[in-house]
Amino acid sequence: MNVSIDQVSSVKEIIEPVNRYFHNPVAANIVKALKDTWVTPNQITYFSIFVGLVSAYNFSLGTQQSFIFAGVLLEIVLILDCVDGQLARAKGCSSDWGRLLDGIAGYIIYLAVLTGLIIGFGKEHITLVAFGIITIMRGIAYDYCKLTIITTIQQGYDGSIKEISDTYSKISQNKSYLLKVYFYYLQLQRLIFCGYFTSFDKFVDSGEENFVGAPLSFSERKDYQKVISPLMVMWSWNGVDLPLFLLVLMSLFGAMDSCLLPLVCFFVLQFILVMIYHRTRSQIFFNIKKLN
Repeated sequence: MNVSIDQVSSVKEIIEPVNRYFHNPVAANIVKALKDTWVTPNQITYFSIFVGLVSAYNFSLGTQQSFIFAGVLLEIVLILDCVDGQLARAKGCSSDWGRLLDGIAGYIIYLAVLTGLIIGFGKEHITLVAFGIITIMRGIAYDYCKLTIITTIQQGYDGSIKEISDTYSKISQNKSYLLKVYFYYLQLQRLIFCGYFTSFDKFVDSGEENFVGAPLSFSERKDYQKVISPLMVMWSWNGVDLPLFLLVLMSLFGAMDSCLLPLVCFFVLQFILVMIYHRTRSQIFFNIKKLN
């Protein structure tokens, strides 16, 4: 399907600014050096897990020096997270498994780092748990909105529904535990945004197996793009990489004591406001569609 220039630029709007202006450019230079080598995107992902676990261990030591080293390693992880995707596109070897592995790696690293922080920065247990929960919620919501908004603009339908259906079909052919975890991850996203959840066993009975819905026309997609564009900018500031990048800065400058609690409060407020704004902008489009 052809994608207009306006559509392509809209896709770029939902990239997290810390990645667009810093991590992605650095990663692009690394990819230039690796694209003609034997190094694969999945190897980069496995290496990022290793670096992330070393970072988590250093956070658990709880000293000023170990926090600085852990922060540097976590920043390397954030760059590598951009490298594997860019390298997959540069080598033309993108795959569903690579995408799934990348997502799983992110959560493994994040939970390990959070655990290391709780051990090494023990006096802020509750605040760190709150930081972990809000960051995970941001990540789940960001992934959902990125998928649904981009596919609606480019193809005219909600990509999350098709992703659930495709994942169900893959599990039916290949009894993969990881795919089943991903299926329920997608269902969790839908529960947060749509208020309903379908178990794997009841998925076919629900009638959703082959349901995508009638795609929007080109003019409807343009109207949707116009209405939803401010929301895309808002969501670009609500991904998981911004909290992690700020965690790096707090580690490097020894500002964890003074900044952690205000940062958690800010992220909670930001997330609630964006969720409210999301419902408002989405409702505006559907009201416009009904009037037409």
